Amino acid sequence: MKYIFNTFIISMLFLAQLQAQDKSDFTLDQAITYGLKNNANIKKAQNNVLIAKKKVWETTSMGFPQIDGTASYQKFLKQPVNLMPARIFNPQAPADTYIPIKFGTEQNMKWNTTLKQLIFSGSYLVGLQSSKTFKKISENAEVKTRQKIKEVIVNAYGNALLSDESIKIMQDNIKTVEKNHFEVQQMYKNGLVEETDVEQVEITLSNLKNQLDYLKRMKKVAYEMLNFTLGRDTQAPLKLTDDIESLKNKGMQLDLLKSTFKPEQNIDYRISQNQAKAKKLQFKYEKTKALPTIAAFVNYGKNAYNNDFKFFDSSQSWFEQSLFGININIPIFSSLGRSAKVHQAKLNYKNAQIDLAEKEKELRLQFNKTQNEYEHSFKNYEIAKQNYKLAEKIEKKEGVKFKEGVGNSFQLNQARMQLYQSQQQYLQSIINIINKKVALENIIGSAIE
Repeated sequence: MKYIFNTFIISMLFLAQLQAQDKSDFTLDQAITYGLKNNANIKKAQNNVLIAKKKVWETTSMGFPQIDGTASYQKFLKQPVNLMPARIFNPQAPADTYIPIKFGTEQNMKWNTTLKQLIFSGSYLVGLQSSKTFKKISENAEVKTRQKIKEVIVNAYGNALLSDESIKIMQDNIKTVEKNHFEVQQMYKNGLVEETDVEQVEITLSNLKNQLDYLKRMKKVAYEMLNFTLGRDTQAPLKLTDDIESLKNKGMQLDLLKSTFKPEQNIDYRISQNQAKAKKLQFKYEKTKALPTIAAFVNYGKNAYNNDFKFFDSSQSWFEQSLFGININIPIFSSLGRSAKVHQAKLNYKNAQIDLAEKEKELRLQFNKTQNEYEHSFKNYEIAKQNYKLAEKIEKKEGVKFKEGVGNSFQLNQARMQLYQSQQQYLQSIINIINKKVALENIIGSAIE
């Protein structure tokens, strides 16, 4: 019984996992959450942050003890020969005679271990600060990527939803025109209208069907684009559970119109700050090149010699050696080349400070512009909504007038074209609210924490 129960639990967990993997229904908020976890650019940005963290440790470790070990084996295929004066061995030998002598053994082996420790280096200290700044730059780049991906997801979701709503409206329009086409045909048979009126309706109907076909094709592209942005297979099933009205309600947040701009909360400003800091550190780094570098080392090793390969025998003799030392590198004269680099770095730092001040001005202007556009999108929506209702009213009046014989097909067709245009403008005004909202959030810095 216990085995059956455990099997049931495992099966349910497996099914739940499959359902999670096959998730296809998304609200806008769910799409954003999903995309910020699975988008390819997000994953790359997260990897870059991890790389930067490892870079910090790589730089930090340079100030810690470093141990290197080496081992070597040599065998002379032909031992070198040296000539020694014969008088060393035989004082009676002629002065210009020499004896060939081979020194050493045919084979030797040695191993060596060296411990190094950096005592002082100005470049190391600045490099450590630079690596931390590089890490911060990577983290800010990830935030920037997340903001951009969120904006792209919102736009893609809006476009997909717009295609859905446009198709529904177009299908309703086609049904209305088809009904009208049938009525006009009957009126023509009874001699109440001219053949031109029938043809005019047929042209309108043909154009609407062609437009519907185009919208269906664009819907496929919009859904594929949304899937791609979310990090899913482009052909994966996808269902949008938000409707155009809920999208509008999410987008209309009056509190954003009262918000103020704080540069330190804007990611682009923080990136510019990091760039200025990096230039400052480069300036400090160039100056530290005039400072001495001090390092200590301890060396220990053993050497063995033999004419035969017996280095691993217990009878083999090994000769020890050890060495301690301190290296001091003092820059003395560089023909003013070092000074030139310092001045270049200083000027680059000044330029970065100027860029930072200009970036703040630019972002303030962009904030004011985007906030005004966001507020204006509300007015556009109200006007589009009003025009939509008026266009519906006008189209109905022209339809009644046409049926009663006091209107004509041209006026009715113009009223319909105006209605179709106002329908699209109404839908687009809602999408614009959402797009302007996320753009304003990005500038304020509230879109991604």
